[in-house]
Amino acid sequence: MSLGLVVAEDLKVASWAFQKFNVFPMPVNKGIGVINTKTGEIVGAILFQNFNGYNLELSYYGQNTLTPGIVRTLARIAILEFNVSRVTVTVSKKKKRLIRSLHRFGYKLEGSQRRYYGARDCFRNTGIRFVLFREQIERLARLPVLQIEKQDNA
Repeated sequence: MSLGLVVAEDLKVASWAFQKFNVFPMPVNKGIGVINTKTGEIVGAILFQNFNGYNLELSYYGQNTLTPGIVRTLARIAILEFNVSRVTVTVSKKKKRLIRSLHRFGYKLEGSQRRYYGARDCFRNTGIRFVLFREQIERLARLPVLQIEKQDNA
């Protein structure tokens, strides 16, 4: 499947993710859609949420859609649009494949959050929290040093 990204459709992308994955609607700072370029259909969503000036939480929806190019684009958005110090991702403990992908892209384990995905204290309701710090985000973004320095001085 050939993938592309949709920007400037924050509400449409967020609504798709909330409905498709039965997620309680939350405020979104930015939404990026992943589309199948052959059909134009949304097959994934990236939601940037809870930006506090330093930390940005990232939620990713869409099975088998995470590619190195998409990761690079997300890192660039995090740096150029939000000027973050860190990006945080919380993943269900049962999503082993996604956890391996996060490790491969440089995310570090920060801890677990019991009952993050449900009322019962069990394996499936445990969230695993990962963090990617500024230096790793810059490495993933592959931006020229001049652009990064310009953002830091702004």
